[in-house]
Amino acid sequence: MDISLKTGRVWTIFSVFCLILCLSYPLFAHPSLFDPDSYYNIAISNFIRDAGFHYEFRWTSFSVFNGSFADKDLLLHIIILPFLYVTANPLLAGKFAILFCIAMFLLAYAFILRKYLSDIAASLFMILPITSWIVSAYLLQLRSVTLANILAILGIYSIINRKFFYIFILSLLYSLAHVSFFMLIIFAFVCEILRALSKEGISAKTILLVMLGSAVGTAVHPNFPNNLLSLYLNGILVPRDLVGGMGMVFSGELGALDTRAALIDNFALFFTLNIILWILFQAKKRASLATAVWLASSIIYLTLAMFAVRYWYQANLYTFIALASLVHDFKESGVFKRTSSKIFILIISCSIIAVPLVAINFQRLMQFIKFSGEHSLRMEKTASWMSANIPKGRIIYHSYYDDSSYFICLDPGNSYINTNDPVYMYYRYPREFAIMNDLSMGKVSEPWKIFKKVFRADYGYVRKVEPLFRQIVSEPEHFKMIYEDGESAIFELKSG
Repeated sequence: MDISLKTGRVWTIFSVFCLILCLSYPLFAHPSLFDPDSYYNIAISNFIRDAGFHYEFRWTSFSVFNGSFADKDLLLHIIILPFLYVTANPLLAGKFAILFCIAMFLLAYAFILRKYLSDIAASLFMILPITSWIVSAYLLQLRSVTLANILAILGIYSIINRKFFYIFILSLLYSLAHVSFFMLIIFAFVCEILRALSKEGISAKTILLVMLGSAVGTAVHPNFPNNLLSLYLNGILVPRDLVGGMGMVFSGELGALDTRAALIDNFALFFTLNIILWILFQAKKRASLATAVWLASSIIYLTLAMFAVRYWYQANLYTFIALASLVHDFKESGVFKRTSSKIFILIISCSIIAVPLVAINFQRLMQFIKFSGEHSLRMEKTASWMSANIPKGRIIYHSYYDDSSYFICLDPGNSYINTNDPVYMYYRYPREFAIMNDLSMGKVSEPWKIFKKVFRADYGYVRKVEPLFRQIVSEPEHFKMIYEDGESAIFELKSG
């Protein structure tokens, strides 16, 4: 084996190991997980383990999942499965699965970087994504977005280099992993348009293979054709609501950062963009097709990130790869030798500025972990109490869709209203969706009647910030408080 190749692998393994170690500390230092989706995904993997891929999703009484369930994160749930056999603790199994996904992400990212950079440079580029607390926070969550990013960057690389077999396989897997798989089709079109403009000759086969792989993956999904409905709801109805405002309230990740927060939280991205523009100006020559595709992908996600926080994850990743590809384009051209002093000054300046910004991002990550972890611990305690004290087979009312993710995971003996996203209730039960919102806001004069007649619930979970809570407290003739903590309460409806 070539000694330089062996040394390169050592650098890569060392970098991956160090980053896994860095992310392992916050992951295992806190006893809980950091978002409701992580609990939901563990629950679904548990259901697959117990009942296989085909089962009736009885845990949501008022959503499309009840009767038309589609596992939109199937590949992630398959990855979680082995860890549920390693330990009887589902949360520990979830942490092991997160660590596995982090390792796969870092290896895929390193693989792409080493196609464009020297081993040492690639190792340094490995650090860039985790300078943003947003990227680090997503990596610490058991969500399929990390898996989607792995498949996306490998897919884009395969499209650029016309690796037809891998294009098909990665497209197929992507369609089983995340509802954003259609983005790979968009990137294939972008690549071939840029290929045609660069006069390299268009390759329609790449587009066809991405579409074919996506279609095959969609068709072989165990929940086909229900997964088509899920794709419509997440890919069309949710964006339409974000633009038009149909009354659904989503999590904060679908909101935008203000300019100051965007710059501080993603400072490495903006430094990288400036360096890319500076190199292009100094080089005075055209970049390669690979660089153009990575940069176009970065710009697409950067534009989306201006409207929704969740896309900063991809925007950071693709921008760093674009710079790596650009460095590869011009490292033999003499541009870096001609401007070595300027590059040195630029790197030193960026490093000086980066120190306090890295510290700020680390502080924000710790704040996220503390806040989210404490919320999860409280929800775990509540769900465990429900499992021990509420009779099985009941419908338990709750106003917020994400609360049930904890309950489904830790109290699967009962049913709830909705889970995963508000769109899953809004689409199938718009009347009940509107009533639920009015209930939460305290706009219903006799809420006990609605609980009984509309939602058929004997128990309910309510946050104390809801006006509904004050109604419940003021009407002891209809409601009995059976559990309380500092932020929420569980009530039982009195008969009669």
